[in-house]
Amino acid sequence: MVKAAAAPQILTVSDLGKYLESKFGYDMFADAPPIDVDHIASLLGIDVVESPTFNGTTAGSIDDDTVGLITLGKQGTATVWINPRQNSYEPRRRFTLAHEIGHFCLHRVDGRLEFVDDKSTMSRSESYWTRHESEANSFAADLLMPTKLVNAEGRPIIDAYKKDNDTTTMPLDRFVAQMAPRFHVSTMAMEYRVKNMLGKR
Repeated sequence: MVKAAAAPQILTVSDLGKYLESKFGYDMFADAPPIDVDHIASLLGIDVVESPTFNGTTAGSIDDDTVGLITLGKQGTATVWINPRQNSYEPRRRFTLAHEIGHFCLHRVDGRLEFVDDKSTMSRSESYWTRHESEANSFAADLLMPTKLVNAEGRPIIDAYKKDNDTTTMPLDRFVAQMAPRFHVSTMAMEYRVKNMLGKR
């Protein structure tokens, strides 16, 4: 397993893709969607532990409402704990892991050795004023639903809908309902991602 210190700070999902391809010959977009976040974590040297109780040491508060956490060891190790009680829904689990990968890629240089995440830190609206959590959420959304993949997968869906229904547009809810299962994300996450992408145009 690769030590976490071997990976440089990675600021974007695009940079992550380039790093994984150059270091391991792994194209994370090749067989996607969905993005294989478990394999990415493994390549980055992140141990992923899923158990009802957290058996490590942490300065933060851990309880049943804790969704997940990442600890960054001084020797370059990294461990993600995922609380199965809060992540029984697979799209939720995938977002939790992608969020912790975001902390790993973005925040190791900030001197913090852990990030403990609950429902508020994982929430787009509630984490808005917390820089680290907001950045990890944005990174997770981009990792699970990369713009180029959403565009590549979405264009044929929209074109087919417009042709079949003799219309010029496709309702967002119908688009999201078809896209979310392909990316193994929740419909809420996909809707937020699409609206965010449209807002950047």
